[in-house]
Amino acid sequence: MKANRKFKRVIAGLACAGALALSANAQAVTLDAGVFTVGNGDAANPIIINVPDPGNPGGSGLFTDTVNFDLGSFTHLNMTSTVNGITFFGSTIFENVGDAEIPLANGYSGSAPSFTSVLLADLGLPRDYHLHPGGIDAGGGNYQLALWGSSTAPVPLPAAAWLFGSGVIGLIGFARRKMNAKA
Repeated sequence: MKANRKFKRVIAGLACAGALALSANAQAVTLDAGVFTVGNGDAANPIIINVPDPGNPGGSGLFTDTVNFDLGSFTHLNMTSTVNGITFFGSTIFENVGDAEIPLANGYSGSAPSFTSVLLADLGLPRDYHLHPGGIDAGGGNYQLALWGSSTAPVPLPAAAWLFGSGVIGLIGFARRKMNAKA
């Protein structure tokens, strides 16, 4: 199963690389999001990156950009994206040591338009990681990324609600049993 998935990724990667090689108007933008700190790169004040017309100024085409960043004292990366005039938009996360792709969930590596609480270790570099946002600019498109760090992963509300609800039901059952025993 894993070999089949890897083979499909290799074929998809080769197809994308071939399409990029054949596209005379593909270009890349390299940006630096800096080091995230409280007040600049936290949930209240995310780092906003605007990229106008990424495929080819005045034209259209495939693009893959690079955004370097460092989480600073934060441990988790969060990202949302807003796109206009771009199809198949997504981003991948890579380490700046060995250029290894970071798995997103359940070992799945791939492109996503947003990330929630991706745990990233401090690698001790000036810029530990980089994103590769990419897609197909239909002509005059643009995208915006909002990046921020957090120190803890959020507790999923549904799981917390189920746990709290089952505790309340257990207490009600306990109280009923106690009342029935007294009667």
